[in-house]
Amino acid sequence: MKKSILNRVAIAKQVATAIALAVVFGVSSAYGQVQKDVTGKLHEYLGAHLAQGTFNGVVVVTERGKPVYSQGFGMANYEKHIPNGADVKYRLGSITKSFTAVLVMQLQEQGKLNVQDKVSKYIPDFPNGDKITLHHLLSNTSGLPDFVNYWKDVNTKPATTHDIVALVKDKPLEFEPGTKWKYSSTGFVVLGQVIEKVTGKPYEKVLAQQILKPLKMHETGMEFSKPVAGMALGYNHDGVDRKLAKSINMSWCHAAGAMYSTPADLAKFDAALNSNKLLSDASKKQMFTPVMKDYGYGWVIDSVDGKQRISHSGAINGFKANFIRFPEQEIAITILSNYESQQVNGPISKDVVAIVQGGKYQVPVVHTLAQLSDAQLSAYVGEYQVAPNVKFKITLQEGQLYTEGPNQDIFHIFPEAEDKFFLKVAPAMITFEKDAEGKVAKMLMHHGGRTMPAARIN
Repeated sequence: MKKSILNRVAIAKQVATAIALAVVFGVSSAYGQVQKDVTGKLHEYLGAHLAQGTFNGVVVVTERGKPVYSQGFGMANYEKHIPNGADVKYRLGSITKSFTAVLVMQLQEQGKLNVQDKVSKYIPDFPNGDKITLHHLLSNTSGLPDFVNYWKDVNTKPATTHDIVALVKDKPLEFEPGTKWKYSSTGFVVLGQVIEKVTGKPYEKVLAQQILKPLKMHETGMEFSKPVAGMALGYNHDGVDRKLAKSINMSWCHAAGAMYSTPADLAKFDAALNSNKLLSDASKKQMFTPVMKDYGYGWVIDSVDGKQRISHSGAINGFKANFIRFPEQEIAITILSNYESQQVNGPISKDVVAIVQGGKYQVPVVHTLAQLSDAQLSAYVGEYQVAPNVKFKITLQEGQLYTEGPNQDIFHIFPEAEDKFFLKVAPAMITFEKDAEGKVAKMLMHHGGRTMPAARIN
């Protein structure tokens, strides 16, 4: 209890300091497109998520490569009391795929490959290599199963790209290449192999020579589980207490997710993509044209209030990341978190974009955790039916309540008061109603201004 009070005091001081800095320094935009009051709004919004334990990291907004907002929240290393900030390195996860796509397009410009080439041209023994093209790999339309679904028992040990692909190499395609879209990190590991084949160099050297060194991105690279100076520690705070995230050997992520970077370096990458430093206009048009499901080549392409958005998110043990570009405005938003918070690549990214673009958003409510006994919590255990074939299950494990939905997704729910619970994975609430005899009879799920009732059936 004492530790919890001290943590809340520390968080309150940090939020107060952040707001004070906002007042002193404000935010200036040389080009006037970023909202003038963005600093105060972002501090209030992200400070609430920090206090709730749903955000910990850094948010940077740049316009034409110049920072107009930059603030760290929480600690990069709680054990050593090192604060988060723009100079801290964070794992990027699948944002690595965007860099891999740029490398492929550069090699196409150099005449070393063509995106319409079949995989078999470069890896002769690859199963279905005569059906799958580089275009399919880049656009997640290859039908290859995602190796991430099979790495659970092996991802703490070093791996080669052949080890990674071997997890799914003998499994059947999930659909005929080009007929459907399904996210698959396997395709980008195979692209890493192709890049190494046509250049005769390791992927990380090609990345450094063709992107990182020309752009002077000195704080960016491939982790591959070697210690990286200045790297934030990754945490899990989905439960009551913050704890270090599960270990992973980053060699398993390779060209699909093994990169780390800083917001300052990502701003250089954004600026280069707004020019022709990396790619010609024709190559960028090809890369940024959606193939299926708003996905082009290693990038998501959609729009916000009529403004084109080009982005990619990332998630890897201990980290969440989102790199969001508005090329027409030359505005970029970088959100890097060293918490495994489910909200970072969902509500938080959505709301930060809304704040920057002057849209609607809602500051999260900071809930106070109540102390309920096992006897009190056990009263809610059971099944609840929303519709004939839609059920939710409430379980009690080691003094904590969990909800399991129809898709077998399991989420921790936290008591704010008796009969009233909140989630950390989403801005949602669950309340319970009792019958005349005082027994729990109904569960009500509140999210996005709507309430979904579910009657208890056992």
